[in-house]
Amino acid sequence: MNNNNPHIGSSFDDFLIKDDIFEATTATATKRVIAWQIQHEMDILKLNKTAMAKKMHTSRAALNRLLDEEV
Repeated sequence: MNNNNPHIGSSFDDFLIKDDIFEATTATATKRVIAWQIQHEMDILKLNKTAMAKKMHTSRAALNRLLDEEV
């Protein structure tokens, strides 16, 4: 069977690298995972943003930026 599709056998990372968006998508995905983990711990510990920011030795505004997936 002769397959002429150039995409078969390539990875999604190869696609992102070819389109020059690998680093941006990796950074976005990493930020979303970190934000999810922090929010998950806040839920488990029943902490609001003010209490979590204090625990992290940062401001509530900084925590808001960290939890905001769009920033």
